[in-house]
Amino acid sequence: MSLLASVPTGGRGAHARMAFAVPAAAVVLLVAAAAGCSSSTAPDGTAAAPVPSPTVAAVPATVLPVVGNPTNLTVQPAVGAGQGLPPTKLVVKDLVTGTGTPATSSATVTVNYVGVLWNTGKTFDASWTGGQPATFPLDQVIPGFAQGIAGSVSDAVAGMRVGGRREIVIPPALGYGPQGGQGSIKADDTIVFVVDLLDVTAAATGTAPTGATPTSTAAANG
Repeated sequence: MSLLASVPTGGRGAHARMAFAVPAAAVVLLVAAAAGCSSSTAPDGTAAAPVPSPTVAAVPATVLPVVGNPTNLTVQPAVGAGQGLPPTKLVVKDLVTGTGTPATSSATVTVNYVGVLWNTGKTFDASWTGGQPATFPLDQVIPGFAQGIAGSVSDAVAGMRVGGRREIVIPPALGYGPQGGQGSIKADDTIVFVVDLLDVTAAATGTAPTGATPTSTAAANG
């Protein structure tokens, strides 16, 4: 396709014109070039103000709660609040790595623990308050507590061994979900436990202590 243009010629008088073809692609290039030549000055000749780039809000980094007294298993640890967005998967951090008997999902464990809310660091339960450890069959506790101790293949979490202390961050899906838990645990709260593993019995025996937070409501009522 071409467009026709004309220019004056020397023949047949001063007003004679000659037609010739101009490729359409050339016209397109000329128009595009003209459109791209934007002026950096205002109509009055002054420099135009730069157009600011849109601001992108920074996503808060996830920082696990700080644990005071992290390695002394004879002292109750002090657990703070988490920072940023809480994790959506099970997260663990070994504060002391145990060397004793490993925990399994079918075992009964004896533990000391402190439980706090991710958002505030408020303690909602602690075995230390009663002055003695708690014993739980792991099949009677919330999934995040059991997997945080015995391990979880899907979350690439290894199990604890006796003598260890571990920080366990439990998302609502592995905790108390939309119904919330007892006390100050509200709907869809992320909760944090610091657990000392004191003993492991190979088979699940007995029942979880009444009122202990990690107990699964369904298991306790089943």
